[in-house]
Amino acid sequence: MDSLPLPIVISGVNVATVVHAAYVQLGSLFTWGLHGVLTVQVYNYYLSFPKDPITRKVTVYSVWILEALQLALVTRDTYELFINGFGDMLGINNLRLLPLSVPILGGTIGLICHLMFAYRIMLISQSKLIGALITVLALTSAISGFVFGGSLFGAKTLLAAISHHSRIYLTCGLWNGFGAGCDIVIAVCMSYYLSRTPTGFRKTDLLITRIIRLTIETGLLTATASITSAVLFVGYRDKPGVSVFFILPSVALAKLYSITILATFNNRPHAVGGPPTIPDTENNYDTIGRPGPGANKVQLEPIQEIRIGRTVQVWTDSIPMSDVEMYKVDPERLTPDSDSTRESEDPPERDLSDRVRVGTPVPF
Repeated sequence: MDSLPLPIVISGVNVATVVHAAYVQLGSLFTWGLHGVLTVQVYNYYLSFPKDPITRKVTVYSVWILEALQLALVTRDTYELFINGFGDMLGINNLRLLPLSVPILGGTIGLICHLMFAYRIMLISQSKLIGALITVLALTSAISGFVFGGSLFGAKTLLAAISHHSRIYLTCGLWNGFGAGCDIVIAVCMSYYLSRTPTGFRKTDLLITRIIRLTIETGLLTATASITSAVLFVGYRDKPGVSVFFILPSVALAKLYSITILATFNNRPHAVGGPPTIPDTENNYDTIGRPGPGANKVQLEPIQEIRIGRTVQVWTDSIPMSDVEMYKVDPERLTPDSDSTRESEDPPERDLSDRVRVGTPVPF
């Protein structure tokens, strides 16, 4: 009976590299799925707001192009790893274009998202200091991401990156840490300044509440992804089998920032695929109601239109204009109680009974 072949042990390959390959594949699947969501949002924006400012259109379409580039890079790495390099155990350790697709492109897209919110918060708060603070945090995060990507390019392999380069952990922590801090500051500032300006109109206040809720949700989502990536890569650097899990949130982070930008732009009334229109039931001037679902409730029917008209009725008479006496009033004699003055100065009524016909009004 033939003996079973012994397992082949290849130097330089351990559990970290195998897990790295698995999470590159999962990351590519996440990237494809989130890119589909982003593409639908871009298409809805194209249909809904063709008259938006050119700067907003450039932002939307530039972000989509950068995301398409990242998708192509991740797909290329997946193809090289699982098709061209199938069976090459040493090739699993190669980072390939991961430094470009994750920290560099992710830092660029995150910078665009943060600067957009910094500009909006500066307009809402009328404070350049707060806008400058968010800008500094965003630039620090992006620059750290660029340095982190350059360090990964220098390491070339995953084992070298997680074993011998202490600067990699520092730059990764700065990139994700400042990015998460910037997301939290944006969410807090948007919520604070928008909640300070209630309008008293229910419809407008509900729109403001919707914007606050969207800002908090997207900010917490991107901050959670950044913190998770930093904790996994930096906090578990002594456990390579766990540290490589950072690839999954890092790959998805850029897509989350892009979806945040599009969700913010599409969160307007009458957007294709956007939020439902808020009914304005408090500002209806309709007094005719109809029974509602409840026994003691009356549901007002919304007004479709309001028409305001004026009717002028004119009668003809046979009184010649020569019989109408005109009086000239001196402007200096007009006082605040000019009504009483005019009443005292009105001429005596004339006897026009002989000139009045039936149904003809008497001119005064």
